[in-house]
Amino acid sequence: MKANEKFISDVHAQAGIGTLIIFIAMVLVAAVAAAVLISTQGLLQQKAQKTGTETIAEVSSNLKIISIVGDRGTALNNYFTNVNITMETAAGAGRIDLSQIKLVLTNSTARVENISYSNGTPTSTTFTVTAYRDADGSFSATTPVINSGDLVLIQMAPGTTISLPPRSPYRFELVPETGTHIIKEGTTPSSYGVDRYITME
Repeated sequence: MKANEKFISDVHAQAGIGTLIIFIAMVLVAAVAAAVLISTQGLLQQKAQKTGTETIAEVSSNLKIISIVGDRGTALNNYFTNVNITMETAAGAGRIDLSQIKLVLTNSTARVENISYSNGTPTSTTFTVTAYRDADGSFSATTPVINSGDLVLIQMAPGTTISLPPRSPYRFELVPETGTHIIKEGTTPSSYGVDRYITME
């Protein structure tokens, strides 16, 4: 009788060990799953924050056009030898490297794309930048970087390459490194008269 009782006790012990092993395995699997979920959640949160920041930068304009003035030159040509664009940073904008922006100028018959920065003389395919206001000294000809509160003049020289005579439709497009494109379009005045400088915007 005692032998039978010992046998039954051994069977119960073996069943308990199996259950314990299964329980430990389940705990380990749950721990691993929890670690994976926590890691994935952290990674997704970082990606969401990065995407949100990039989206805000993409949909917000960093630059603001104050005025566009055409210069007919001393000979008072029937076209603009130079176009002067006065600009400032938009509210909330950070540091902006103007050497990375591209300009596009279009009239009714021609289009000049990828007008790029130059620290020399403006041409029909290059533009220069001059600082009107630079309180913190962040701007220079070699590193034309502006930030909040700065005011600059962008000058390009379309000349006869893409002439803008009276009653001429035009379209200026500024393509910054980040942010939305800035587009200004309209029509030049019906007559330039004897004025050298013609306000376009």
